[in-house]
Amino acid sequence: MRSHARLAAAAALAAGLLAASAGAGLAATTPPGPYGSTGPSASTTPTTVNYYSVSTLSNLYTANGQPVANPSTAPAVGDYVVSTDNDYTGTHTSHSVEVAATDHLYCLFTKAPATATCSAQIATSTGMFLADNSVQNLAAQGQPQTYKITGGTGAYQGATGTVTVTPVSGSNNADITVTWAK
Repeated sequence: MRSHARLAAAAALAAGLLAASAGAGLAATTPPGPYGSTGPSASTTPTTVNYYSVSTLSNLYTANGQPVANPSTAPAVGDYVVSTDNDYTGTHTSHSVEVAATDHLYCLFTKAPATATCSAQIATSTGMFLADNSVQNLAAQGQPQTYKITGGTGAYQGATGTVTVTPVSGSNNADITVTWAK
């Protein structure tokens, strides 16, 4: 296992997972957040938003809440990861300079060596995407992970779709693709 931070970043929505605001790759609806004029419109047409997620915090904790200091320590059942990220519209190769969204991820390890149940949120200026109770294999370092959008708040209330988190090699950061509709 490379590091605790990579576990959390790969699991992100959040999420980092779901972390997000407007920009590249949008479909037929108005983009959310500071780069859009009014936020997303209700539609069954899927909207895709890309973010470059930059880690701000990533820690592994024991089941009793104590931080794990050694990054090579494998998580045990009951341990958990907490991660937060700043999200920039675009990808790691081309992205905005302003933070467009933030995300939070919480993953509880439920099976060895690294199966976890994760919940993540991505907050924008117009609402928040939610991805709850997503089972992930966090041992698959460097591999994309997909989370199901289970709902949202504000402009994203009733949202469905997916968040795909693709780790950026050599960092604790990731490219995130949010595809959603409502």
